[in-house]
This record gives sequence, structure tokens and C-alpha cells, in this order.
Amino acid sequence: MDNHKYLNKRRWLREFLLSCLLLLIIFYAVSRLDLSERLYAFSRAYEAVDLDDMLFSLGLFLPIYIGIFAVRRFRELAILVRESSTDGLTGLINHRHVQGLLAQEAGRAQRFRRPLSVILFDIDNFKQINDTHGHPVGDAVLRQVATLMLKAVREVDHLARTGGEEFMLIATETDGAMAREVAERMRQILSDADFGIGRPVTASFGVSELRRGEAASVLLQRADERLYWSKREGRNRVCGLDRRPAGPGLA
Repeated sequence: MDNHKYLNKRRWLREFLLSCLLLLIIFYAVSRLDLSERLYAFSRAYEAVDLDDMLFSLGLFLPIYIGIFAVRRFRELAILVRESSTDGLTGLINHRHVQGLLAQEAGRAQRFRRPLSVILFDIDNFKQINDTHGHPVGDAVLRQVATLMLKAVREVDHLARTGGEEFMLIATETDGAMAREVAERMRQILSDADFGIGRPVTASFGVSELRRGEAASVLLQRADERLYWSKREGRNRVCGLDRRPAGPGLA
């Protein structure tokens, strides 16, 4: 969230410097127009008006008010930015924000020649859960999936909900073989978990590693194709690196 354009520290520094410049311009204008002398003459002409105390109060009040106002606005802006980049149901990164993160991480991986992988996974037969138990139970399942998966991945990775029952993990500094192991561990955690609906909840996974000179969109498309292979081969399995799926009873 700190990288958002409205919370960027460099932008705040630029605006602070601009404010300082504006202050210097006002000071110069006040000096050229001799406003202080005019104000003094006004106060002498109307001694009944305690102008000094009024100006002192105003000079003390304005910085305090502006400081409080700035802090409140910054907090409100931080909340708005967080809500715009997260999924309301699970609290994970949403689809729009993760696309930007993927492009950013892919660019970094290409620039520094570091590995990067993407894991797409989709809850198997999720419609049946909604049809059988109702949408509130389906929402609870999605929240529990998000919680389990967050505990299973590293803090440096990016876990997102990209659709109804679809999720994405951007695995930084991770090659395809390692990503496939991560996906298999995630698959196992889900299939072993108790969701309280009288049946296991499983997911199918597609894994892909970024290739040299490749765009993030191509990486994502390949992971999506492998997710499709996992679904077609019977679900509850991982496909990556090659077309051979890994899963229950498979090599």
C-alpha cells in the first residue's frame, strides 16, 4: 500500500517543498508591499482592536489545525487505498491490484535475472458448495481458504483472490520446481482441512515460471493453461513445468 501514488513518500516530499516555495513567495510579496508596516499603522489607528493578540492566536491556531487536518486526511486516504486494493470478503489482494504487482515483480525479475513463478488455483466444484449449503457457507469456505493459504506462504509472496473461487500466488525468488512444491503443499493443506461441511474442499493448481524476456501476461496465460489441465485430469492436483499432473495417486 505504501507504494500507492497517493501515499508515496517522494510525492509528499515534493508537496512539502512546494509548500515551502509558496511560503517564500508569500514572504517576498509581504516584504515588497510592506504589509507589516501597514498592519502596524492600522493597529495604531484602531487601538480598540487588540490586533496583536488576535494575530498571535491565529498564528498558533492555524499550524495546529492544519497538522490535525493533515493527519486525519492521511488516515482516511490510507483506508481508501487499502479498500481499493483488497478483496472485501477475504482481505486478500484483489484482481486489479495483483495485476500491477505481477507486472512489477516480472519487471524486477527480468532486470535482475531472478526467478519468479505464478501459482493459480481454483476451488473444485465450488458451485456445489453454494448450491448445497448456501452462499453464506460458501463465503465462509472462501475466507477459511484464504486464511489457510496465507499461513502456508511467505510474507514476501503475494496472495490474491482473482475471481469467485479463483486465487493467485506470485512466488518471488522462486523457480518452477520450488513453486510446484509450494503448490503441492498448499493442495495438501486444503484437502486435509476440516471446513465443517461434511466433505473435503480441494483445489486444482497451475504453476508456471517466468522465462527470459517474457511478458507477465504470457506467464499468466501459461499458468492458466496448466490450471485447466489440472481440472481436466480430475481436479485436486498440480500441473506445472510439464503436462504431467501431480496429485493423489500420481507421480
